[in-house]
Amino acid sequence: MPMRTVLVTVGTSAISNFARHNNGKSPASAKELAWYLRQTSPREASAETNSLSHLLREDDRLVFLASSTEEGRLCAGALRELYGPSRCRIEEVPGLTYEEARFRMRGLRSLVSKLVELVEGEKRLEREVVINATGGFKAEIAYASLVGLLFRVPVYYLHERFDQIIDLPPVPVSWDYALLAEHRDLLRWLEEGGPRPAREVEQRLQGRPEELRLLLSSEDGDQVELSPAGLALFRAFEERWAEAERVPVYLSSRARSAYDSLRGADRSQVDDLLEKLRLPDWRRSNARHPENVDFLTAPGGRIGWRLCFYEDGDGSLRVLEVLRHDDYERVLRRGRRRADYSGFTPWREG
Repeated sequence: MPMRTVLVTVGTSAISNFARHNNGKSPASAKELAWYLRQTSPREASAETNSLSHLLREDDRLVFLASSTEEGRLCAGALRELYGPSRCRIEEVPGLTYEEARFRMRGLRSLVSKLVELVEGEKRLEREVVINATGGFKAEIAYASLVGLLFRVPVYYLHERFDQIIDLPPVPVSWDYALLAEHRDLLRWLEEGGPRPAREVEQRLQGRPEELRLLLSSEDGDQVELSPAGLALFRAFEERWAEAERVPVYLSSRARSAYDSLRGADRSQVDDLLEKLRLPDWRRSNARHPENVDFLTAPGGRIGWRLCFYEDGDGSLRVLEVLRHDDYERVLRRGRRRADYSGFTPWREG
């Protein structure tokens, strides 16, 4: 069984329960709070101990995500003391505080960013990773669950009245990743540069779909950035994009001849289409199967270029034609077939 890392959102139920059992007294230190956790049944001690009593394996590693508050640090420290420093570490989430505006923007974005960073890091180390989204603010639980669903990571939750922990079903999240592919330039600009002036964002949004605004938020009206949900969706899309980059693309001899003749903006536009072609979401939204041929074409509309292609049995993509829009109908009228094409070579070496 592979090593497993459990990412645990941490709340303050341990402090509340300590006070209830100690005449309203607050714990003076993480060691004192950890002593209380050891002496108390996991169900009564805290949300984290209750859920981990159902979830934890002997060789699991634990990462506690603590809020930027004294209470959050205290609870996370006590949990690390309880489960052992050698198997635990604490990740403090900047901006995750009791200040409403800061929590809504900075805190939740930081939580999403931190969770994505941890999930991606554990996957690179080939460790199994799960999220225990029981502790913390209710919004923390919601966004931790969203990250888990988007990154296909198991998410567990235990309500205080439940006897058994539940794993949230991996339901498909309905979002058009093809839309993100078409506007990746804008989203990367927003994600990489921090808050952007609202006027500049409005200029870049001109002529783009209104749905993109659902991914944005503004703290003060003057600065705009990706919302916490927008950040989660875009980071999940970037993971899918990275996976798609590993899909081999081959050009037929006819497609190669057309491609090699391209220069400047034409070459850039076709390269952009070939990159998007590898993304399954983009193909589902943009490809069609015309009559009289046994392959697909993409994209539709009045885009200046068309690709004729099919997905081979080995998962690679075979591009048969790279056509200007005006030549597209002519090729279809001829009723070409896949068998008419040969001499396939990689689009890009390596």
